[in-house]
Amino acid sequence: MRNIVLTRIDERLIHGQVMTSWLKVSSANVVLIIDDASASNTFLKRVLLAAAPKELKVYVMTHTDAAVYLKEASEPGEKIFIITKVPKPLLQIIKEGVILHEIILGNMGGAEGRKMFSRNISASPEEIQDMREIINCGVSIYCQMIPADLKENIKGLL
Repeated sequence: MRNIVLTRIDERLIHGQVMTSWLKVSSANVVLIIDDASASNTFLKRVLLAAAPKELKVYVMTHTDAAVYLKEASEPGEKIFIITKVPKPLLQIIKEGVILHEIILGNMGGAEGRKMFSRNISASPEEIQDMREIINCGVSIYCQMIPADLKENIKGLL
């Protein structure tokens, strides 16, 4: 299994807060974006790759490809930061045998079908069900916008 140092749900994917705060805290040198739509769109992939510092490896994969990649042997010194827009891809890779210990829930903005349940976090009934299933698989999910914020376990919020 590859060395996963941080897993985060944040619909903004690669943005300033990720680059400045979470990468520094995690010491990650690889960012794995798991998003089926972005993985199949050449333009979106190029935008995401261009948004990252040149010294950082960035991969954009479908959940199926990510599960295969993450179950491979880790390379020396590799530290992977996984990021998704929504919980579904994480539930899918867990069901495919990828071991995650905790997930940091960041920004999921308001949209049709979503209700706000915490600061900067809204979710649809399906997304809430996905998070419940992830928790039932033994993975903790915490709300935490930036590393300096206290972790808030979402189990009670769901």
